[in-house]
Amino acid sequence: MSQDYASIIVDFPLFKGYTTDGAQALLACGEVKELEPGEILFKEGDPPLFVLLVLKGSLQVYVERSGRDLVLTDSGPGTIIGELAVLCGIARSASVRSVEPAAVLQLSATSFRSLLLRNTFLSERVFGQALRTLIEKEQALIAELTRS
Repeated sequence: MSQDYASIIVDFPLFKGYTTDGAQALLACGEVKELEPGEILFKEGDPPLFVLLVLKGSLQVYVERSGRDLVLTDSGPGTIIGELAVLCGIARSASVRSVEPAAVLQLSATSFRSLLLRNTFLSERVFGQALRTLIEKEQALIAELTRS
């Protein structure tokens, strides 16, 4: 099974240039979890104990406000989720659940940080993706405030 996921990982833009052996090494750093629809992976306010790499399926990032779930984004294969909380050492800012049958690679906070320290090429990509996400959220917030 890990061979199948290794061949999937090398096709993700974030891991462009990785070999199947490199993807196998990445998989060895964490634990693959198969998910059923509706499984909650973490909740807003939880401590940042791990990072998720979506391998297949779709995860939904959401917050609960006034008794309603507000979906922030859907995350598909190749997306890393939870990295900002782990890198900043802050509680989760949103909850995450599976939308359909899915699989993730769960990396402990320690393993994730160690991976980034050992692999500057990956670090640049992860930080670049995280910063782009933050900028897009800021732009969306500014646009919403301007419309209001």
